[in-house]
Amino acid sequence: MDRRFLLSPAERCPIIVLDDITLVRLPIGDHALLKTVKKRAKVAAGALLARHSSPNVGDFHSPFDGVIKDITGTFIEIEYEAPPPPAQAVAEGAEGAPPAKAPVEDDISAKVEPRSLDGFDAVALGRLLKELGVDIRPFTRPCDLFIINAINPEPGMVYAEELLRSYMPVVEAGFAMLRRLNDAPKFVLALPSGSNARLEGASSHTVRPEYPISLARPLIKAITGREDTSRVTLVRLLAVFQLGLVARSGLPLTHTVATAFGNNVFAPLGTPVSTLLEKAALKPVEGDSVILGGAMRGVAISGLRRGLRKIDDALGLIRKGSKPDLSDNPCINCGACVSVCPMRLRPNMLSRYAEFGLYDFCRKEYIETCIECGMCGHICPSCRPMQQHFRMAKHCLGLHTFQHVLRQ
Repeated sequence: MDRRFLLSPAERCPIIVLDDITLVRLPIGDHALLKTVKKRAKVAAGALLARHSSPNVGDFHSPFDGVIKDITGTFIEIEYEAPPPPAQAVAEGAEGAPPAKAPVEDDISAKVEPRSLDGFDAVALGRLLKELGVDIRPFTRPCDLFIINAINPEPGMVYAEELLRSYMPVVEAGFAMLRRLNDAPKFVLALPSGSNARLEGASSHTVRPEYPISLARPLIKAITGREDTSRVTLVRLLAVFQLGLVARSGLPLTHTVATAFGNNVFAPLGTPVSTLLEKAALKPVEGDSVILGGAMRGVAISGLRRGLRKIDDALGLIRKGSKPDLSDNPCINCGACVSVCPMRLRPNMLSRYAEFGLYDFCRKEYIETCIECGMCGHICPSCRPMQQHFRMAKHCLGLHTFQHVLRQ
C-alpha cells in the first residue's frame, strides 16, 4: 500500500469547534436575496437571507446574530453582534413600553424558532428541509441501493472517522431523516477496513482505505461488483451529518465540518479562508497556493476572502517549490498514467486531444468516464496538467463540471 494515498490517518484529529468566529462571508452564488437584506440591517441567528429557485438547492441563513456589513454579487458579509440581554427588554404592554410593531414580511431580525419535522410525507419534508438550507437532491433520487460513503474522500482529509466517533448521534439523526426521504430497499454504510461503526438499518461494507477507492465509481464497483451506477445513489458522510444537524435541532443549516489546513473544524458557513489560515497559524507568501478541496482533486483559489460553502470539506496550503510545477511539456509515451487510471482509460491520449481542442476525439476516448481522480497527473513524469485539460474538454463538451465532482 502506497502511504501517499492512505485515507485513514495514523492518529486522531479531533474536531475543533470554532465558536469565536465574528465575521462570515456567505457565498450566495445564484441565490436570490430577500428584499429586506440590506447593508447595516440587523440579522438574527438562523434568519433566512436568500432563496434558491431550484426545489433541490437549500436556502441560505445567517449563522449568528449580527449586522450586514457588505453585499456583493458573490457574498453577504455579516459581522457578529450580540443581541441585547433579556434584562434590558421591556415587557410588551407595560407602562413605558414601545407600541407593538406589525409583523414585517421576511423580517430577518426576528428570533428564529425551531421547526417541527414530524408528520410530513417525503415530498413535504423535502420542501421544508430545502427551506432550512439542506441540498436535498442526493437524498431524494430514486434508487435500488443507497450508499453512505464514510471513507475520507482524499489523502489529507481526516474528518470522516471523527464524525463517526464524536458526532454519531447527529449522523444517526441524519440517517433516520434520510430514510424518510428515500425508500431505497437497501442502504449501505461504506467504511475503511478496521472500522466497527454501525448504523441501524444499513449494512456495513469495508474496503481497504487507499485512494481512489473513496470516489463514487470505484466504491460502487467495490460494493456491487458492477460498474453500472444508474440505480445507485452515493453521498458523503458529511452530507448526512449536515442533514442530522437540522434533524436534531429543527433549525436551519448554518455550520459544517471541514479539514482545514491539517485541522478538523466545526465552523459557521461563510467562515473566510483567511480566518481558517490564521487559526492554523499559517501565512501564505507569494508563490504559495491555497487549495480548495484535497491534494488530488483540489483547485487553487484566487483570493482568501471567500467563505466556506456547504460542499467545501477541505482546504490546503501548497508551499512554493514543494511540488513540481505543471507545464505543457510533451507527452513522452511512458504509459505511467495508463497503468494507474482506475477507469482503464488512456489519459495520455485524452490529454493530447484536449490540449489541442480535438474534443470529438476526447469523446471517442470516453472522457465522460473520467472521474478526475488526479492519479494520472500525480504520476506523470512530464508534469503535464492532465486534470486541467480534462476539465476544459468536459466544459467545452457540456459534460459535468468540477462542482458536480466535488459532491460525489
